[in-house]
Amino acid sequence: MRKLLTAIVLVCALMMLGCSQKTPSETPAETTAEAEVIKIGVIGPMETKFGKAMVNGAQLAVDEINAQGGIDGKRLVIVQADGKLKPDVTGKELRRLAYDENVNVIIGGFSSGIVIANMDTIAEIKKVWIVECASPTVTKKIAEDYDSYKYIFRLEANSSTDVPFLLEGMNYVREKIPMKRVAIVRDQAKWVEDVDQQLKNALIENGYEVVDDIAIPPQKTDFDDVFTRVKNERADVIVAMIAHGNAVNFIKQWKDSVNIPVIGLILPAIDPNFWNETNGKCDKLLVLAPSSQVPIPINENMKNFLKNYKSKYGHLPEAYTAYESYEAVYVFKKAYEMAKANGEDPNDSDILVKYLEKINAQNPLQGVRGKIAFTKYHDIIVAKGYIVNLIIQWQNGKMVAIYPIKTGELVW
Repeated sequence: MRKLLTAIVLVCALMMLGCSQKTPSETPAETTAEAEVIKIGVIGPMETKFGKAMVNGAQLAVDEINAQGGIDGKRLVIVQADGKLKPDVTGKELRRLAYDENVNVIIGGFSSGIVIANMDTIAEIKKVWIVECASPTVTKKIAEDYDSYKYIFRLEANSSTDVPFLLEGMNYVREKIPMKRVAIVRDQAKWVEDVDQQLKNALIENGYEVVDDIAIPPQKTDFDDVFTRVKNERADVIVAMIAHGNAVNFIKQWKDSVNIPVIGLILPAIDPNFWNETNGKCDKLLVLAPSSQVPIPINENMKNFLKNYKSKYGHLPEAYTAYESYEAVYVFKKAYEMAKANGEDPNDSDILVKYLEKINAQNPLQGVRGKIAFTKYHDIIVAKGYIVNLIIQWQNGKMVAIYPIKTGELVW
């Protein structure tokens, strides 16, 4: 009996030894597989064209980089997250990307209100977020509490740059089209509330008279009352600031209601399908295209990007978010590789921040829209020689750049 017990104990000991030997060999294999992949989180409203364009732009960049051997010999993969245009859902998805997926970087965002609502989430998870939103509040908060919010970088023009440039463009247009009495029509949204007073002041300083300021909720579809107010105030130009509102209906009704110019930041109007969506009623519409996010080949890089995008997806970028997400992947690549070259670990978010900040005026990255460089508090530089804003005009089914880069002339 004693011999039998001894034999049983020996067999059990050998089995336990065998089991214990498997664990070390499995764990490194899993760790190695994880280490060979760089994960890029893309977050946005994925059921909208803005979210789809984000993913498409990022995926195009990922495919190009992987075809060249990846980054540091590692393959890039996209991990999608649908924020559903809700701050709480976006917060949960940001945490999932950080804690469950362990992504190396996050790009996207879209809505300023949602980004601002989740800046504390980023401070908690400590992941770099290269955002696509416009509100000056983002930069202001980074400046006020750098240690908490230093992980946030912006590739979209700060909307505070929109107003000075819009006035430049308006003054250029005014040389050919007389206009003085301005009706502002704008989104009822955070991004434009931050710049509304700045816009009014700038208009007055430049010799314009602001006769009305009309805020439109995003669900509004009938604009008869808006154009009635415009006519009653005898406005001779409409300055529109619309990103979330129903720009298609607004422009359709514009052509049927008043015969005065519309100029402004109308984000849906820089999409290539806008002509068809409005049945051509956007003809002669003047649009500020922030940071050149339009399918106009203003340089060789943009020309190649548009060609490759259309080749891969069968159409030009469906929304402006594609340009930024594409460039965001390359911005991340440059910072990652600079860190590695200096013997530092770019998988550490604080190290990644350090090297993203080195993409500055003295060390820009050539993107598709122009040279990309960050300011001290992580805005992109919007200026001659870097990325510039454009005034474009819809003419006979095409977008034409008229200021300051020209691919055509202003018509009216």
